[in-house]
Amino acid sequence: MLQEAVKFFIDPVIQLLIVGFILLRGKISNKAKVILIIFFFLISMPITGILFKHLWKVNDSFQNNKIYDKAVVLSGGVDHRWYPQEKQRKNTVDPEEYFIFNAAAERFLTGIELALSGNIKLLYYGNYVRKSPRGSFDTSIIVKNFAEKKGLSEDRFIIYGDEVKNTLDEAVYFKSILNESIKNKILLITSQSHMRRAVALFEKQGIDLDCYSVQKRIPLVRDLLDINNYIPGVRGLNFTKSAYYEFFGFLGYLFLGKL
Repeated sequence: MLQEAVKFFIDPVIQLLIVGFILLRGKISNKAKVILIIFFFLISMPITGILFKHLWKVNDSFQNNKIYDKAVVLSGGVDHRWYPQEKQRKNTVDPEEYFIFNAAAERFLTGIELALSGNIKLLYYGNYVRKSPRGSFDTSIIVKNFAEKKGLSEDRFIIYGDEVKNTLDEAVYFKSILNESIKNKILLITSQSHMRRAVALFEKQGIDLDCYSVQKRIPLVRDLLDINNYIPGVRGLNFTKSAYYEFFGFLGYLFLGKL
């Protein structure tokens, strides 16, 4: 309940509504109004969230000449809403025979390619089950089927955990399958904006690893010179929301002693 409440109040759209209400109804000083208007523009411009992504990123420690015993790819990338929805509709299409992905699929696409190229021996993916009024759906099965179609043998794609819900679950379950007597060379693969929190959660479990980020931002100079990044709009709010999610998520885990 607390987590949902926090998500509600850090939503930039909610913040804009609050700012608008204060400006229209509140009896505040002109100085306060100026501050609120500046805040309005900051969270509405893409450049705010983009700068956060550049500052928040973690440099890759992946070594191309190193063979990793295990690589863990964090969940995400499968359109988990489409599959149960299509099952309910009972169309002629069998949903599990198709692959409906989103941008985060770059996580496991990269893991599969590195495994096929010989950089990774075993690829691990969490048993990520999403539940909704339309039913539950195990996204990990779809990813494994895709990996096998790309040429990765079944025994090299390991689904681990028990209905993992978040990155903390993935770190805890992954720790439980490691053999303490064997020194593993481990690689963590996830999105660039998510890497700082992910690495911290895995290292808190005592897991020594290298990291490789995907969904990387273009060079900072190009972002700074793009005039579209300074125009307030929905795109800017989405960037801000993503930045809030990572920053406050990190602080939340830190406060709970999970980092």
